[in-house]
Amino acid sequence: PVHPGTNRAAIEARVDILAHPGLITKDEAAQAAKNGVCLEITTRKGHSLSNGHVAQMAGQAGARLVIDTDTHEPGDLVTDEFARSVLLGAGLGTERIAEVLKNSKELAEIARKRL
Repeated sequence: PVHPGTNRAAIEARVDILAHPGLITKDEAAQAAKNGVCLEITTRKGHSLSNGHVAQMAGQAGARLVIDTDTHEPGDLVTDEFARSVLLGAGLGTERIAEVLKNSKELAEIARKRL
């Protein structure tokens, strides 16, 4: 579980991505939307258990979503097809899935340019 106050601190710091936010509150998701913080849908085992909740809170609050692998080793990497399956399993429709993939690619490009 996410320790109380952790999500709020990251959102207030205006991080690019709030990784595996767990059972994020509607208020936190709304603040993330306001601050331009993307919420993560993850393919990581264990962390992915709250994906549906995160997707629902983001949808209600208008927060952007990204998909991430939280890769610790090469076997954690996933294909685009698997990523789409995870997003579908989180309850997202075709249009929202396309938006999430676009958000993810845009942030990856921003990060690449920072290097």
